[in-house]
Amino acid sequence: MHKDKIPLEKPAPSVSIGCDRVLWKNTELELAASTRNISKPLFEWTVDGKLAGKSQKLSQKFNMGEHRVVLNVSFGNMTLTANRSIIVVDSVDGISLRGSAASKNQWGFQTLYKGKLVGVKGVMVSVDSLPAAEVNPCGFLSTKPLFAGEHTWRAQFQGSVIGSGTFNLKEVSEIKIDRVDVAPSYTAGGTVDGKIVLKNTGSTMVTGFDIKTVAVNNNYAWMGDKAKREFSDRYNADIKPGETYEIPVRVTIPEKVSGIRPSGRYTITVTLIMKGQAIDTKAVNTEVK
Repeated sequence: MHKDKIPLEKPAPSVSIGCDRVLWKNTELELAASTRNISKPLFEWTVDGKLAGKSQKLSQKFNMGEHRVVLNVSFGNMTLTANRSIIVVDSVDGISLRGSAASKNQWGFQTLYKGKLVGVKGVMVSVDSLPAAEVNPCGFLSTKPLFAGEHTWRAQFQGSVIGSGTFNLKEVSEIKIDRVDVAPSYTAGGTVDGKIVLKNTGSTMVTGFDIKTVAVNNNYAWMGDKAKREFSDRYNADIKPGETYEIPVRVTIPEKVSGIRPSGRYTITVTLIMKGQAIDTKAVNTEVK
């Protein structure tokens, strides 16, 4: 019996102008409208109720105090609205940070103003002896991947220290298959020239591991082992937290296997093995013509 196809729902139109912001006096701010699923949009910005611009971006300095920025985006017979609060200050009073784990090997910082989440432009955070980095427009900053243990941090805004302290990352040994890169198709007799990319997502050094790769021709799976090729290799590499490690994949595809041209759809399954245990698996598909 024929089943009617269910039509895919088109994503709803949307518009965004980012987060609420805190600026130091006389700082120019550029706001950019981000739209999705909107054709031929018309932009209209207002600041405190007064027209401020009609392009996708708005750049201007704001007076001291709190301001309301509103963007109306018109398209067809619809209008969407986005609004944000902009606060201009000349004192660091009320500006602070809070921290929390951003991943198994990273710590995150978020700026606040009077206890509310807000992006404070120009806050710089340094961790250990690493160079200071600036928070993003929404006031968030994630450290580089770090080793387990205690780390110190310090935050500054307009030359004043607005926070400092320590945080502790737990010891986690973890490595993942980030991706397997192969071409969409190959020719019998040609060479597969790809790579397996691993990433240390933990907080300790990763050293030895094994990689098992199995390629199966789905068109000839009934032939059993004749439709399958397996490779196993052991690697000794020091991979620090956050680092990636690339393993080249170079295999010649035979012209014929048992007298049959090995054309068809292939599934390549890569398994990462540590201390005899499979800890991650990723499969990709390709075609041999």
